[in-house]
Amino acid sequence: MSIKPNWNEIALRIGEDLSHDELQSKWAMECHKWLESVASEFGDGYRVEESINFSIMSDESDRYIKVFSSFLERTLKRILTSLNGIASDEGFGKHVAMIFQDIEQYYEYVEVFLPDEGEFGLSSGMYINDGYGHFVFPSQDIDIAEPIAVHELTHACLAHLPIPTWLNEGLAVVMEDVLTGNHLYLNKEIVAKHEKYWNRETIQEFWSGDSFLSTDEGQALSYNLAHILVRNMSKDFEAFKDFVNKASFEDGGEKSCIENLGFSLQNFVETFLGTGNWAPAKELNKSKYADGVNIAGV
Repeated sequence: MSIKPNWNEIALRIGEDLSHDELQSKWAMECHKWLESVASEFGDGYRVEESINFSIMSDESDRYIKVFSSFLERTLKRILTSLNGIASDEGFGKHVAMIFQDIEQYYEYVEVFLPDEGEFGLSSGMYINDGYGHFVFPSQDIDIAEPIAVHELTHACLAHLPIPTWLNEGLAVVMEDVLTGNHLYLNKEIVAKHEKYWNRETIQEFWSGDSFLSTDEGQALSYNLAHILVRNMSKDFEAFKDFVNKASFEDGGEKSCIENLGFSLQNFVETFLGTGNWAPAKELNKSKYADGVNIAGV
């Protein structure tokens, strides 16, 4: 195997004419072989540890992995409960987490999945929905690793939905808030930064997803704005659930927003930024946001 196996070939080899348990077992075996292959590429200290729903590749201590895997198991249940009717745990094989010993190895791994051209902002973790979905981050103290894991595991549970980047990221940061206490923080200085940064051009980068890869303050402001919008939109959860399930990347979620929440995206942004030209363009430009890669910013 390699760092980036041909998962289509593996899927054809496994086939579909098997029972649920057999498919689960086959995919778990392929996943384990792949992780062992990645571990061997990055050094003798790496190994693969298993829990009920997770495979974790790292060189962390046994104690760290025990605490972290228990946290992941609890968090998966809480995400599925909190986002009932939106999040999904369907599919075969276990969820995968890779923890690299330093930032250099982390970027060495993730650059395989990023476009060859373009500049991208720093990140503290990524969910990579390429072939066999998995999330990765560099080694962190457990109290820092936990919110990153919540963020990326939320992406994993939303991978079945073709939703806009801003909505995907907004849901992930709201789950960080709900499950780890990474509360939304606003003061006059932050609000002033939003008011200065957003205009008719930069808001289109927000709707398309480009601003989440920005190398300037636009990256942090994008996560913050997504957090604000999702919190405001989700007050009526049943209506919000319908909105998310029918939201499309193509129009930034505008059609579903009007049909299910009764307001346009323009209206929701105006409640925070005031009057302006905030509506998504009828045809959003194809984002430079890497296909299948969700990035948790610093």
